[in-house]
Amino acid sequence: MLLLSARFEPAEGVRRRPPLSPCFQVAIAAVWMAALGLALEVLRPNWAGVGHGLATGAVHAGLIAIGWLVATAATPGWRGPVLRLATAAILAAIAARVTAWGPLAFLLVPAVLIHETRGLPSMRAIGLNGARPIPLVTGLAAGGFLGLHLLLTASLTFGYRVHASAAAYAGALAYDVGANVLSAEWLFRGALFTACWRRSSFWPAALATTSLSVVRYLLDPALPPAAEARAGAIFYLGLVGLVACALRAWSGSLLPGYLTGLAFFAAYRTLTP
Repeated sequence: MLLLSARFEPAEGVRRRPPLSPCFQVAIAAVWMAALGLALEVLRPNWAGVGHGLATGAVHAGLIAIGWLVATAATPGWRGPVLRLATAAILAAIAARVTAWGPLAFLLVPAVLIHETRGLPSMRAIGLNGARPIPLVTGLAAGGFLGLHLLLTASLTFGYRVHASAAAYAGALAYDVGANVLSAEWLFRGALFTACWRRSSFWPAALATTSLSVVRYLLDPALPPAAEARAGAIFYLGLVGLVACALRAWSGSLLPGYLTGLAFFAAYRTLTP
C-alpha cells in the first residue's frame, strides 16, 4: 500500500513539459484520417471495408502516436517513428477488413513498436520492459477473473450467451493484441500514467488515466448501445484500468497490465446478445 501512495521515483525520469503542440497536431491528423475513412465507407461501399479499416487504424495510430510524443517529450526525430507506427496500424486495420487472414496483420504492430523503442531510455521509464513471473501471472489471473465475472453477469442477468465462431474470435483477439489493448496500455497506463505519477501520487494518476481510458471505450462505435453494455463498460473497464495501473506500479512494467486487458477481452469476445 505504501507503493501505491508513493511519488514517482526521481531516478526513473525528469519532469518535462508535455508536448501539447505536437500532440494536438497528431490528434487533428488522426481525426481527419478517421473522417476520411468514414466518408469512404459511405461513398464507396463497394470498396470492401477499406474506409472502415482506415478509420479504425487512424484512431489507434493516433493513440499510439500521442503516447510516443508524451513518453519522449517530442524529442527531435519523433516524426519518423510516429509515421512508421501509424502506417503499421492503419495498414493492419485495412488488411483486417479486406482479406480473411488480414486480422493477423495486427500482430505486426507490437513488433514494429518494440523495434522502434529499442534502446530508448525513455521507454523503460514508462514501463516498456520485462517483468517477473509473479506479476505476469497475477495480471492474467486478474483479467481472467474479471472476464469470467462479466460472462456470468451478462448471461444470468441480461440473457447474453457465450458463443463465437473460431475465425471471428481469432480475428478479434488479434485486434486486441495489436490495436485495442496495445494502444490503451501504451497511452493510458504507459505514457500518461507515468507522466501523471511523476507529478503526483499513485491514486490521482490512476484515477485520471483510467477515466480517460473508459471514455475512449465509451466513444467506440463498436460498443453496443444498450444501457447495460455502457454501464458494464464503465464498471469492468474501470476495474481493468485500475488493476493495470497497480500492476504497473508494482512491477515497473506494462506487460502485466497488458495481459490483464488481453485476458479480459478474451472472455468478452465470446459474448453474443
